[in-house]
Amino acid sequence: FGTLPAEVATPLSMVLTELVQNAVEHAYPDGRTGRIEVAAVRDRDGLGVEVRVAGTGLPDGFDLATSPRLGLQIVRALVTGDLHGTLALRPRETGGTSALLSVPLATPAL
Repeated sequence: FGTLPAEVATPLSMVLTELVQNAVEHAYPDGRTGRIEVAAVRDRDGLGVEVRVAGTGLPDGFDLATSPRLGLQIVRALVTGDLHGTLALRPRETGGTSALLSVPLATPAL
């Protein structure tokens, strides 16, 4: 996988920590147990990360862009601002939620 530069690794670790913490808090209420999977793929152009949660899915009408949840607002700001990437939260066909993160590793043109 190689080494990521600090300007990518630091905000990326904050994003992943927040996504997993959010899943622990919201996907498995009332002490239910479950599984959270994190998968990553790196190619020439960037890094793709998926956080898959099998627990409680997103509420009806959920929109990441207008979510009042502070943690998700911070995640979105880090992904789009610091990492110049994209983030999508989608329901999984088998139930639960999938967070899809894409981060370019090449320096964006100014």
